[in-house]
Amino acid sequence: MNKRLFIRKALLSLGAVGLVSHVKAQPKKVIKGRFIHMVYFWLTPEANADTFIQNTEDFLKKVDVIRGYHLGKPAGTPREVVDNSYSVSLVVTFDSKEDQDIYQKHEAHLKYIEDNNTQWTEVKIYDSWGAL
Repeated sequence: MNKRLFIRKALLSLGAVGLVSHVKAQPKKVIKGRFIHMVYFWLTPEANADTFIQNTEDFLKKVDVIRGYHLGKPAGTPREVVDNSYSVSLVVTFDSKEDQDIYQKHEAHLKYIEDNNTQWTEVKIYDSWGAL
């Protein structure tokens, strides 16, 4: 019986190693969109982060030049070089700077800022233009 248990564990172990090897072998994916717009919000104590995220997502869906987006809260990764002090992060990707310019002037974006600017105490934005 011990021999059967050993063989079973060994086979399961080999299967797990094979699965891990397969996952590691997957090619890395490049983020879609050459222009990356990263926004970090520090919300007021009264603001509800989940409601803020939902309002943000609602407006993003109205802007067709957006290639992709990510909304989130700090991951709580306590390392000296990581800033976890923000409340909500937004990363929006575009195919070009021109598309990002359209987004900046889009009616939905302007209305979002007007309707939500009392929800934050600070906003920091980082834009990046990719070479690929």
